[in-house]
Amino acid sequence: MKSRQLAVRIAQGVSEAEGRALKAWVVKLLAIRRANLPPLQKARLAVQATCSSKVVWPFVKIVAAQIKGHGWDNRSKAQRLGLTAATLGAAVFGGQSAGVAALGGAIAVPLWVVLGAGSMFARYLYEEIAVRSSKENGEA
Repeated sequence: MKSRQLAVRIAQGVSEAEGRALKAWVVKLLAIRRANLPPLQKARLAVQATCSSKVVWPFVKIVAAQIKGHGWDNRSKAQRLGLTAATLGAAVFGGQSAGVAALGGAIAVPLWVVLGAGSMFARYLYEEIAVRSSKENGEA
């Protein structure tokens, strides 16, 4: 499944409040991605941003399941090793129950956005939610 298609699917399935929460989460992740920080620190911040955003958490789990093939299966061994190392680092050093959460696939999504090739997905998701919200509010 392509990133844009996945973003459209998610945007169509969320309420307005959930959409606002997802947009805020995406903005945080993209800011972390742009920050001039070491990868481990970016991973830790991404995990913390995801865990602290309770409204987003259920959707991150859904996204993780749907993008597994796109974000993991089609990656090289080196890319998988990097994501695994980042996940383990976040689990060990993340705090705030990140250790338990890192064992699930949901942590892969923010790490994929911040450290991998998922930034386009994040941008698409933001755009699709904004478009849907403007249509619902009668804006053109």
